[in-house]
Amino acid sequence: MQQLPIPPFTQVSAFAKVQAAEDAWNTRNPEQVAQFCSPDCVWRNREDSFQGRAAIEYFFKLKWKIESHSQLMKELWAFTDNRISVRFECEWQHTKSGQWYRSHGNEHWEFDADGYLSRRDMSANDIPITESDRRIGR
Repeated sequence: MQQLPIPPFTQVSAFAKVQAAEDAWNTRNPEQVAQFCSPDCVWRNREDSFQGRAAIEYFFKLKWKIESHSQLMKELWAFTDNRISVRFECEWQHTKSGQWYRSHGNEHWEFDADGYLSRRDMSANDIPITESDRRIGR
């Protein structure tokens, strides 16, 4: 099976891939997000690294227990044949403290020939905000 669009990317198909990733993330459904990844996808998120759909799904289950009301915006930054870089902002509320945050960062993606994410590297910073400072998903 293929996960459309597939490489090599054009500006239109790279934008579509970014939009599909944003839409999947905003479902907050770990299984749906993990299905965009190859079975052996290598995933780096800040200081954590792991591999495989099951690990990615588990990561999101834990993440969204801590980060409630998460809303994400991704922006296409650059692309080549089988790679895409994005800039993102995500706003979320810490489940226990109630503090709102805006996470800013970038992601670098590499895709296999069938269009599945095979590698993801992410770096981000979290900034405390007030609920009234939110600008995503209001």
